[in-house]
Amino acid sequence: MQRVGLHVFTAEDAASAIKLATQTPPDLVLVDYNMAVLGTEVVRALKAQLGAAVWVAVISGHDDEATRAVCFDAGADDVIGKPVILSELRRRMIAVARMQQAHVENRLGREHADRLIAYGAEASAMLAHDLNNGLALALANMTFLQDVVELGDDESSALEATIHAVRRMSGLVANLVDISRFEDASVRPALAPVKVRGLIDDVLGVHGGDRKLNYINDTPADLTAQFDTGLIERVLHNLVGNAVRYCAEGGKIIVVAQQHEDAGVAIDVINDGPLISAEMRERLFAKYAKGAGGKRGFGLYFCRLACEAHGGAIEYSPVGERSRFSIRLPGR
Repeated sequence: MQRVGLHVFTAEDAASAIKLATQTPPDLVLVDYNMAVLGTEVVRALKAQLGAAVWVAVISGHDDEATRAVCFDAGADDVIGKPVILSELRRRMIAVARMQQAHVENRLGREHADRLIAYGAEASAMLAHDLNNGLALALANMTFLQDVVELGDDESSALEATIHAVRRMSGLVANLVDISRFEDASVRPALAPVKVRGLIDDVLGVHGGDRKLNYINDTPADLTAQFDTGLIERVLHNLVGNAVRYCAEGGKIIVVAQQHEDAGVAIDVINDGPLISAEMRERLFAKYAKGAGGKRGFGLYFCRLACEAHGGAIEYSPVGERSRFSIRLPGR
């Protein structure tokens, strides 16, 4: 065995074998069934101590079904009948050694991948946190300047465009953070009564200066629903923001909300932009789905997770020549 790269250690009795295994954990063990202490007891002790990390074969002069059953019940991985042909035993041990080595390499590879994933998640969370703080400060300062400083038309337009860009970046960072939390099932929507028309007015007001589009809020003034305002507001920002990017100037963006089931709400975001192809619809709400321009994003994936966290859903279904994203929230 040493000639094929295996280091061999021998023990004369059960106590010596278990002590040796404790001091130098083996990969492969051959146990004589007819030891002074029954070999199956040694098998149990080794398996209790080392588990699947050790491969144990029992050598027995009785290669019958009852003996094999006793050995396997004790935790043996194989039973070899006497007389043992050394060439066959060597081939079997080499094969097992390779299998054990592959198992170890596979385990080490998984552990390394897990460490990389954990490091990446931690680094992303730290980066997102710092970005979010900086963007919030920049947005607050620019909004303050917009209110207190008198600027010319060109300067006002530039500041307005910058505010919208920073607000969009802030939303993207928030989406990135919450997607990880959704996937870890650590987000619990805080349901509260919401005046739906007012919320939609606020969202449309943020995007209203992006381009020369017609914004329509076709929602009853008294409609109230139960959902997490912060999450659903960001869902609407994602949907309206996408509509703004794809609508031609002069097009319409229509948001319609109405009661759905008991305390739920149905919200449709409709726009004049181009329809989404049937091929793209199949993966539209998947993580990092590729858009029409070939770019990958996670805005619609966030929308799906946020709606599902409420026990609801979101889908794309065109109405005539217009694109429509439909949100359904049960409000429970």
